[in-house]
Amino acid sequence: MTEDDIKQIFFVECEESLEAAEAGLAACREGTHDSETINAIFRAVHSIKGGAGAFGHTALAAYTHGFENLLGEIREGVVALHADLVDLLLLALDCLRDHVEAARGNGAAPDDADLLARLEGARAGNNIAAPHSEHEPASAPASSFDDLDALLDELASPIPASINTAAQSDTPNAADGWLIHIRPHAGAMTKGSEPLLWLRELTDLGGTCEVCDLNAVPTIDQLAVEQGYLGWTFRMPGHVAQDTVADIFDFVGDDVAVAYGSAATIPAPRIAAPLAPVATDNTQCAPAKPDRDAGAPMVAALTDAAVATTTPPAAATATQSVRIDLKKLDILIDGVGELVIAQAMLAQRLTNENLAHVEELALIETLVRDIQEHAMAFRAQPISSVFGRVPRLLRELGASTGKHVKLEVAGETTELDKTVIERLSEPMTHLIRNAVDHGIESPEERRAAGKDPEGTLTLSAEQKAGRIIIRIADDGRGIDRERVLAKAIANGLVAPDAQLSDDDINLLIFAPGFSTAAQVSNISGRGVGMDVVKQNVKELGGRITIASTPGKGTAFVLALPLTLAISDGMIVQVGDQSLVIPLTHVIESLRPTPDDVKGMGTDARVLNARGSFVPIIPLGLLTGAHDAVANPCDGVLILVETEGHGRAALLVDAITDQRQFVIKALDAHYRQMDSVAGATILGNGKVALIVDVDFIASSAARSLNGGAAGAMAVAA
Repeated sequence: MTEDDIKQIFFVECEESLEAAEAGLAACREGTHDSETINAIFRAVHSIKGGAGAFGHTALAAYTHGFENLLGEIREGVVALHADLVDLLLLALDCLRDHVEAARGNGAAPDDADLLARLEGARAGNNIAAPHSEHEPASAPASSFDDLDALLDELASPIPASINTAAQSDTPNAADGWLIHIRPHAGAMTKGSEPLLWLRELTDLGGTCEVCDLNAVPTIDQLAVEQGYLGWTFRMPGHVAQDTVADIFDFVGDDVAVAYGSAATIPAPRIAAPLAPVATDNTQCAPAKPDRDAGAPMVAALTDAAVATTTPPAAATATQSVRIDLKKLDILIDGVGELVIAQAMLAQRLTNENLAHVEELALIETLVRDIQEHAMAFRAQPISSVFGRVPRLLRELGASTGKHVKLEVAGETTELDKTVIERLSEPMTHLIRNAVDHGIESPEERRAAGKDPEGTLTLSAEQKAGRIIIRIADDGRGIDRERVLAKAIANGLVAPDAQLSDDDINLLIFAPGFSTAAQVSNISGRGVGMDVVKQNVKELGGRITIASTPGKGTAFVLALPLTLAISDGMIVQVGDQSLVIPLTHVIESLRPTPDDVKGMGTDARVLNARGSFVPIIPLGLLTGAHDAVANPCDGVLILVETEGHGRAALLVDAITDQRQFVIKALDAHYRQMDSVAGATILGNGKVALIVDVDFIASSAARSLNGGAAGAMAVAA
């Protein structure tokens, strides 16, 4: 693995640490935090600091050091956590994100001098002082290396007699846990490492320091404060996993030797004299100078443990994971797609020529499906990675607009394809900025309307009918349809005498260049946002709809595919064309009788499906296929469920097959088409178009309702 690969892993873990810190601070803001929440925030920032020092990102390392100092004192109870301090920590986290992006090479490092001063001021200005002995002045923060005696006093710890006896017992005791041995190498501190922080985290996990090895400490004339001279052995509880402890040393790399061992197999380390622990009253006690020869067994124990490292007790083992480059996953998915196509071709050829291999074909199909499902699972990620960026966006919008917005989130664990997640961020950002700027009123307007001065933005995600449904809703003023229609007429987007439904008027805001903003701001008003949103969603193979109630708010609903690669479909014949209908939309297929079909208007027909009437949509008419069935009683009706437009019945000539298909983006080879969700290659080698069921059903619904926009869409 090259240094660049390791750096990429560092930045991926930076994102994970930032998300963890964001979640922790959100809990602090809501008052639902505990001591472990603070510890998690501290560990996240500390992990970034360690990696920044190792890779030479000095600006990032210096900033995280100042941030970490304040978090450390909050964790130790020296600084009290309150609402204003949480707001300051959120600002500091935003700045940390900017520092990480700068370290990636995306822009210059932010000016953090003022923020660092405020962080330092928060440390100095708190009235809660660290407890200290009345016989000595309060000492510097524990992370300072200015006083070697104080440092040795804090790092050194005795071997309690009870533990020493247990370790030397002939009978292993699982309750004793397991040992970890730590020894920083020379120069570790010059790369941002602070052993004291490691030891505190081990203690927080329930570890007990059994010995501090001072054998390598030189005489005072040879002492270099940036060198690592000490080593420690900690006994960890059996319930603590080795992976949990290993996370503490993630970014330390080769700067420290870490070895693990069973408490029953590694001899108990010895030193010449016990070392005084750091008492809670900070009483200073100088450690006794150890006997070099007596310390030899300690060195031997460390060496043996490093050579023959054992695993902690089985109960403490955690799930193993491996980081994989996304490009490699893409290659795997493409390979699985080609395997699906090859399997379909083989199945069609053998089925046509010889029925003796049906069982083998079924086995191959099962194996291919299993491979496909596992491959797709590799790319699945929770949508929380997108939702997690919203709090910062709302803070920035609140600062620029003066509007206070509360965020409510549901379904953040819903998973979908990583490619969809990456391309979802931009349209969601546009929609949220639009909701805060246009939708949610100012605090004064909300009070006058009898609303809470604080607005509410709701984000939700769920899987439904094989698609991911994302809802972005606000409790603002809603869409002023009269104003939207007047603006559209003025811009020549619709005719003055056009009769549009409420849904048609809502969709006008997606027209290129359309805006009702009174003035252009740095948030919105240029008319270049909402049309981009619609285009991005369409490129993802999804649809966007709007529901708005004047005075109560607006909701944007995005319906997106769970994956952009492979899906299940029903292959149908329409005249001289083969089409694919995604199976996630299909409810049932049937051959209607004349009594099931009713006329509506001049040429529209509906199906009586168990007492409910659904529109019949002839796919042959929409696709221009030759010799397609026109009479529903002569063909097959496929009853489908759509998002936002209920059910519809698609008229086709016949159903020819049902299998997996590989989705190929049409715009990459031709251009984007509204009624087509993509294309695929069939078993006979021919290309078939994938029907965009939602678009066709919504167009038919508008046509039946007499909407001008719908009629134009169907005609097109």
